[in-house]
Amino acid sequence: MASGYARYLAAKTTVDDRALNRHVLAELRRLMPAGAPRVLEVGAGLGTMVARLMDWGEVGAGEYILLDADRQLLDCSRRWLRDWAAARGLRSDLLPDGLRVGDLRVRLVHAELGSYLEAAHGAPADVLIANAVLDLVDVPTVLPGLLRLLVPGGVYWFTINYDGESIFAPGHPHDDQIMQAYHCDMDERVRYGRPAGESRTGRGLFHYLRAAGAPALAAGSSDWVVSAGPDGNYPGDEAYFLRSILNTIRDALRNRHDRVEPADLAGWLAERGRQLAAGELVYIAHQLDFVGRSPG
Repeated sequence: MASGYARYLAAKTTVDDRALNRHVLAELRRLMPAGAPRVLEVGAGLGTMVARLMDWGEVGAGEYILLDADRQLLDCSRRWLRDWAAARGLRSDLLPDGLRVGDLRVRLVHAELGSYLEAAHGAPADVLIANAVLDLVDVPTVLPGLLRLLVPGGVYWFTINYDGESIFAPGHPHDDQIMQAYHCDMDERVRYGRPAGESRTGRGLFHYLRAAGAPALAAGSSDWVVSAGPDGNYPGDEAYFLRSILNTIRDALRNRHDRVEPADLAGWLAERGRQLAAGELVYIAHQLDFVGRSPG
């Protein structure tokens, strides 16, 4: 695949498949408009969610818009979705702004979310999806604009929202120090000149959604749980997923000598890397899913 991040998103697919909360998903099914809805997914990345929803029978006709700030990733998504469709015997046809997969038109829209919210838009969506995205933005600022992308009473499904707890097992003496520093980095992060996330987004969404006039109709945990099987191998490409998580922590903290001693970080990463190679590393991240309706 063209980029390491695209491979990470593909590897994450099986992790998300297990994690997505089934109670919340059942409520989404109940709320999903009949016929051919217009679905907008922000921070859509590779397109794994539209593929998943087609596999699960949740969408099959209408229009599905993939919005992402990474143009290269959207180019990868076109190829990835064509390969995915071919593997399932589904017809796919390239379009000037995306592709058609079966009866579903998939549009690729390149835009940074903040700029997109500030600009004029076309017709509002019937369904709005954000998967593993809201913990990367300043939710109180962004949420009202996001909800305005929906028709009045439209459905939102906000999934895999990180909620301040990562567990690596077996335990390590530097776990608390590393994760506290990583959470502080999340809380201080800035992208595109804007605050970009907080480490306890999941629990905050209960209040943020209510304050925006769109309280959740269902919510539940969507924890990532990754471990090797009895043979010592991780499912699918999940060893790569775990390596990517470790690299993300490394990159966030490598210059944060005010929070973590370089030798401590290096030792922690080396031990986690050894455990990963041996099939011993277990990773759990606590997250929350929400579904509800926009105001109106």
